[in-house]
Amino acid sequence: MPRQSRIEPVHIRGEEWLKRSSPPLGSQEGHHFGVDCVVIRYSTDVVGEGPNLHVHPYDEIFHILEGRALFTVGDRQFEAEAGALVIGPANVPHSYKNLGPGRLDSVDFHLSPEWIQYDLPQEGESLSSPTLT
Repeated sequence: MPRQSRIEPVHIRGEEWLKRSSPPLGSQEGHHFGVDCVVIRYSTDVVGEGPNLHVHPYDEIFHILEGRALFTVGDRQFEAEAGALVIGPANVPHSYKNLGPGRLDSVDFHLSPEWIQYDLPQEGESLSSPTLT
């Protein structure tokens, strides 16, 4: 049975979900409004910066608004430039980094009513840290 759509549209002004910062950052979970989507605005001016390797139990779509990013999705690495869409399948580790020069600006759509993320260890880290005595 198809899910019933909202009867009224929802309008969220930028100042209500984007942090007052430069570059702009923000997130909005759809479960507050009865929709199955999380929207994240991610921007950075720092070359080499971006989310570390992580995984979600749902698909994610990235739209590059400005700049260039080096994506890792599973065992593939590729560059994506302004205008590109990248799809990260559910349960496949992924990350991206600003290649520069200049700002990387993206909007990421998580196909889930809430943001669920499992960060993976970076090179040299383990999932559980040893206890020192």
